[in-house]
Amino acid sequence: MTQDPPPFDLKHAREAFATSARLHGEATRRGAAALTPDDFDRLRAADAAHVAALREGRIEDAIHADDDFHRVLLDAAGDPDLRVSVDLLLPRLHRMDLWIFTRKAFSAGDNTHPEIIAALQAGDVDTAVDLVQRSHSEAGEALSAALERT
Repeated sequence: MTQDPPPFDLKHAREAFATSARLHGEATRRGAAALTPDDFDRLRAADAAHVAALREGRIEDAIHADDDFHRVLLDAAGDPDLRVSVDLLLPRLHRMDLWIFTRKAFSAGDNTHPEIIAALQAGDVDTAVDLVQRSHSEAGEALSAALERT
């Protein structure tokens, strides 16, 4: 049975995105060696969908495409506990992602997906992990900073 997530205090945005950064970083580290050519195709397709959705102002589609991108890495990691942990956090993150991705749609922001793909293809797992973790952490920091200004 799917339920709406409980109310979320936005003051915890920094912590939620830091947790997300750690989980997705671990998925990237564990899954990197298992990525196949089909996985790289899925990563590129998810990134293309993400970029198109942002360009066209389709925020929820951009969020789902970003989820699809990171889901490839979670799938490759093959760790059901890691997947459950991410899935438990996603409803709360999606609430905050609406602000983050709306901001990205109106200003050319960083899209680290191409760099992540390039690092993974080059076998540079540490750089890929750093990029994944940084993108999640910076999102939480940006939202937290905006909340502190209000």
